[in-house]
Amino acid sequence: MASQQQDLDESNDGGNMDFDDNSYSNGGTDEILTCTNDDIDYSGSLVGLKAEESDMIYDMYKKHSQIVGFSTRKATCRRVNGVGTPEIERYFVCSCEGKHGNGVPIASTTQVRNGSITRCHCKASVKLRVNKEGLWEVRQHITEHNHPLTPPQWQHHHRSERKITAAEGEVIKAMTEAQVAPSVQFRAAAAVAGGEVFVGHTKRDHINFVTRLKTLSIEGGDAATLINLLTSRQAEDPGFFFRVQFDEDGRLCHLFWRDSMMKEDYLLYHDVFIFDTTYRTNRYNLICGAFVGINNHWSNVMFGCAFFSDEKSESFEWLFNVFNESMGEDIRPVSIFTDQDQAMSNAIEKIYPATRHRLCQWHIQQNAISHFGSLKHDRTFQNIFNKCLNGCYSEDEFEGTWLKMIKDYGLDDNAWFKRLYNIKTKWCTALNNQFFSAGILSSQRSESTNHAMGFQASKTTSLTEFFDIFETTVKRWRGEEERKEFNCIRSTPTSVYPLVDLLQHASQVYTLELFRVFEKDFALAMGTRAAILPSEDSVLVYRFDSPGAEGSSHHVTFDCDNNLIECTCRKFQVMGMLCSHIISVLHIHSVPEILPTYILRRWSKFSKADVWNRLLPNDMRRSAANDAINWRRSMLTNLNNLVTKCQNMVAARAIIEKICAMANDEVQTLFKNVHMDDDQARDEVRDGAILDHVRCTTKGRSQRKKRNVGKKKAKKCTKNMVDNGASYIAVPRLI
Repeated sequence: MASQQQDLDESNDGGNMDFDDNSYSNGGTDEILTCTNDDIDYSGSLVGLKAEESDMIYDMYKKHSQIVGFSTRKATCRRVNGVGTPEIERYFVCSCEGKHGNGVPIASTTQVRNGSITRCHCKASVKLRVNKEGLWEVRQHITEHNHPLTPPQWQHHHRSERKITAAEGEVIKAMTEAQVAPSVQFRAAAAVAGGEVFVGHTKRDHINFVTRLKTLSIEGGDAATLINLLTSRQAEDPGFFFRVQFDEDGRLCHLFWRDSMMKEDYLLYHDVFIFDTTYRTNRYNLICGAFVGINNHWSNVMFGCAFFSDEKSESFEWLFNVFNESMGEDIRPVSIFTDQDQAMSNAIEKIYPATRHRLCQWHIQQNAISHFGSLKHDRTFQNIFNKCLNGCYSEDEFEGTWLKMIKDYGLDDNAWFKRLYNIKTKWCTALNNQFFSAGILSSQRSESTNHAMGFQASKTTSLTEFFDIFETTVKRWRGEEERKEFNCIRSTPTSVYPLVDLLQHASQVYTLELFRVFEKDFALAMGTRAAILPSEDSVLVYRFDSPGAEGSSHHVTFDCDNNLIECTCRKFQVMGMLCSHIISVLHIHSVPEILPTYILRRWSKFSKADVWNRLLPNDMRRSAANDAINWRRSMLTNLNNLVTKCQNMVAARAIIEKICAMANDEVQTLFKNVHMDDDQARDEVRDGAILDHVRCTTKGRSQRKKRNVGKKKAKKCTKNMVDNGASYIAVPRLI
């Protein structure tokens, strides 16, 4: 006995499209091939047509709808004996069949969206049944419609005409992973197709598809999905490290991760890093803390990243301890740059007692503008303030400049300037010229470093999406690094100045970016005048007067016998590069090369050579693992070139179409004979016990209550938190 009819699709014609696309071949008997031949007149009745699969008849009905001018929809089916048994009868209908809401009253509490009604009891439909031969056969076809038909030029707007194929879905997925906005993706697809009409789906369909991809990526829970993702990365990369901490309710509170290359970079460039916590654009308002260093190309390099729920000293201590554990307990930075936060400062003093804690001057300058008042338009005042930040060379010079600024502009009672002065050792360059900073405070570096975490995310971004964005950013940085490494190996920089021995040696030792820094100081050295001062034996002292700065001078001490040289500007101690004063003295003494003592390996072309050589076998194995991706890229390129070559010749196009049809039939036959299990097992980490974090209220966030925000106060993560010993240690699991 046939089962009761089951409604398969009750959405109206203006709704979202179905993204589940399958291709069907015309395989089977010659009789079936005749039924699907394009010579058939689809404008009339389809009664009598037969096919091996019901979807093949649905394709014929769609061709009929394209000619007549309406949209189709799969309606009901009848089965042999209930759900799960084979179908024996199906109905395909006009999308205007039925009535709006299907007669079900809407509850008074339900919010109704504005929309339009497209269903008007149209009876146009196709009825098909399985005949004695086991084929689907059209038994009835009602062709009359009770509504206006669609002109041919608008037919592509119908839902049944819109689809995203599997190939298009792969392209959209790749572009989404590359952080290309959906609207930009659609414009690109329209440009390739020759207009939006030929894309095959609308902009709204495209956006919905991207949204569905993001939803599916976290269907097991955002936090659990992220942990699974990190676990899979650990299985792929044995050097991958992550540590997670939960609160008493099983919610993710703290998370840190880094891959093997980040550790390699830290071992090379650990002398200074920026810990940036100003970026917290995600769904839960969790704080994102990124450890960013400076490589030998004077570019950003990532050391690790973390999420944490509050800005308490205990949270920062946990994070710094985990960071040290992942990198090596004995490796400590010389300087750490952060934004201004007292809890973080306390944690740094405890975990890194021998490290110089510095504040990013870019943050100070941005914050200072809001406290300048009417002085923000005074260029003279701004110049004096900037000199206090990074224009003084000694403590006495700074103190004199600051005191004069305070008195001249009446800032004695200004609370903000008092607080800033109390922490002067964390931002004044004159008080930090004994500590290496890799030139972070220079004008070329400050803004780019503090925008290092400028990801394309929003307040609705999930943790999993954020991780994908983070991975894309790191890949982009590493791609730039590889390009610069390649340029350093295969080329030697030119100069507008004659390549004397000293400049020639610099071009052979330093990377291109650092050579330009040296070249600039070399030019300054050629324009300076040195005065030799009385000295003892082989130790010579030179004085360099700063042009335009009366009473300001620097002294260079050169020990000729021991090849030791030092300048009072202390640029080498701060940045690791020779200053113009030292270069001038070396040029005076015709020193042909930079003294070996004053070449930091971290700035040289060869600082990472050992790492590249060691990682080459891993890169080759990874390339083999990505064989499918490489094959797809190669085939797409070849096919695109072939199609482009044939597009203007009808005969050539016919050849391509014939070959593609034959290939499609063979592939479909192959897949029918191979058992494909698409439902992969999904292990829920800790049996689904990892819960997504509630939205945090962090420092500086507005306390104004928002609409639709619950009044229930979330538990604090740091209270009764799982201790470090019970932090989640990853076990490889399926994604």
